[in-house]
Amino acid sequence: MELETRRLILRPLRDDDAPAMARALNNYDVAKNLSRVPFPYSLDDAHAFIALQRSFDPRSKICAIAFRAAPDELIGVIAYERKADSDAFEFGYWLSESCWGMRIMTEAAQAMVAHAFLADGVDVLDSGFWNPVSGRLLCTLGFVETHTSDCPSLAQGKTVTATRLQLTREMWVGQQKSRAA
Repeated sequence: MELETRRLILRPLRDDDAPAMARALNNYDVAKNLSRVPFPYSLDDAHAFIALQRSFDPRSKICAIAFRAAPDELIGVIAYERKADSDAFEFGYWLSESCWGMRIMTEAAQAMVAHAFLADGVDVLDSGFWNPVSGRLLCTLGFVETHTSDCPSLAQGKTVTATRLQLTREMWVGQQKSRAA
């Protein structure tokens, strides 16, 4: 799968993305906001994740984010991963700190959510945050809060309280119709 937006390409992860992934995630300010990312983050960690994601449920989509002008230079990752215990998908993302504040993740996330609901027939996307910036992005996308739960933060080495949210295809389609009206 490959998606293009005005500025971005969302494409499959490749082995040669590992150095850029390791550089970006070996930044505590990025890693501390992610559940499953250790800190420090090594090149071996990046290679292991790239290999592991190939074994995920085939309905899951994990994409490198790159600028259209530099499609081989990973600046982040965005994904929806099918949960093992339900038909819902976990929506998640991260972006290199050098790209923060450029509305890149909003652009990538809008494209990925649309693809999930329109092309892949996903019914439910779940997500969570403890970083307020991520919370604002998820609300902008139309996610609604459902509850809070404790979850691990490997980089922080502790359990954090995350706000959990959900977006259904029905909700998303309704939002698209409202925006078009």
